[in-house]
Order: sequence, then structure tokens, then C-alpha cells
Amino acid sequence: MWGSTDGGTPEVTLETSMGAVSVEMYYRHAPKTCRNFVELARRGYYDNVIFHRIIKDFIVQGGDPTGTGRGGESIYG
Repeated sequence: MWGSTDGGTPEVTLETSMGAVSVEMYYRHAPKTCRNFVELARRGYYDNVIFHRIIKDFIVQGGDPTGTGRGGESIYG
């Protein structure tokens, strides 16, 4: 889900097996990155993709269908 509830910073909601996670999108600072993420999500690219790196109380990383963290597709080629 993509949007802004109050006209502020747009957010993407990630639906996970552990619940929903809201992510702020800094479109003004990284427009191409945000557009790439949102468009790939719209296409279903991230559906059922695991978090390949989890460090408790610090970070989770995901979005790479190979599970290696090396990246994947881009709408820019």
C-alpha cells in the first residue's frame, strides 16, 4: 500500500507474516529509488520475498528474490 494519510511524507506498508510495517519514502531526496521500489512492489516483484538478513533490535534487509542481498531488478534497466 502506498500513500500519505495527512499530506506529509508518503509511506509504503509492507504486509508480513509478523504484521504490517510502515516505511517512510523520502521521495524528495531519492526520487528514482522511491519510484523504483514502488513500481516493483506494484508489479508484485516483492511478493513472498523473505528478509534475508535480520539483526535483532537493529535491522532487517529484504527485497532480493535470490535471498543473497546482491540485488535484483530495476525499472531503469
